[in-house]
Amino acid sequence: MIQSLEIPDPFATFVAHKYANFKGMKYDFFSGEWDMACGACKEPLNAPTKKILTKIRLYHTRNECLGGY
Repeated sequence: MIQSLEIPDPFATFVAHKYANFKGMKYDFFSGEWDMACGACKEPLNAPTKKILTKIRLYHTRNECLGGY
């Protein structure tokens, strides 16, 4: 029987468990970008800053995803 001698990264597992069911904007430390899924169509959205992600989300939901209000 072969055992895995690789030690899991405690930080990565902590972050994975902490944000497993989170439904808003998340900052990815390693890529340096903000990520989220569209609330209506679940399409992944990402941007370099939180402010730009908010603008992308509003444009996407108002024009592409829902086709207007």
